[in-house]
Amino acid sequence: MAVTEASLLRQCPLLLPQNRSKTVYEGFISAQGRDFHLRIVLPEDLQLKNARLLCSWQLRTILSGYHRIVQQRMQHSPDLMSFMMELKMLLEVALKNRQELYALPPPPQFYSSLIEEIGTLGWDKLVYADTCFSTIKLKAEDASGREHLITLKLKAKYPAESPDYFVDFPVPFCASWTPQSFFLGRITWRFNHVVACNIVHSFFEIDKIMAGRSVSHP
Repeated sequence: MAVTEASLLRQCPLLLPQNRSKTVYEGFISAQGRDFHLRIVLPEDLQLKNARLLCSWQLRTILSGYHRIVQQRMQHSPDLMSFMMELKMLLEVALKNRQELYALPPPPQFYSSLIEEIGTLGWDKLVYADTCFSTIKLKAEDASGREHLITLKLKAKYPAESPDYFVDFPVPFCASWTPQSFFLGRITWRFNHVVACNIVHSFFEIDKIMAGRSVSHP
């Protein structure tokens, strides 16, 4: 019991017992740098399935769509420590979902600049774009006609903020970036250069040869 109480204090230092029998806890639960007030009233046998959870209006609003899950966890959690850890994880998820729901869309300049860049590159190079144009995929072919993709994760402040990018081949690939530059053009040129120069093709040929060799044992 002492171990559980110590763990609870360590994980939720702002949630403290309000009486000697430790049937009432009050304080705050923290998630994503924010603190939310709550009060937990336990029965004499300390069984969570018969406990009451009283939340501040902020916490109640955030967890409004998770009421059934909270009740379910209160029914099945073996102790208060376990329940608080699960509640904290649930609160993290709820906060993240709210942030994504109310995230501001990119400004109009984001779309106009991006569309202009893709138009300059050629729309035939575009393989995929999500509804927000935050993820796009461009293609290039190597000497053997294999199609290779580069995936770009564009942020709302693009081109003022550097995007993330990934290629589908194991050859080292990088491209320099500076704010307010024609980044798509430069990274696509670099991508096409690596593919067209047979670097990727050579790698796959070597890999194929090595895979076909048998290992001889002494």
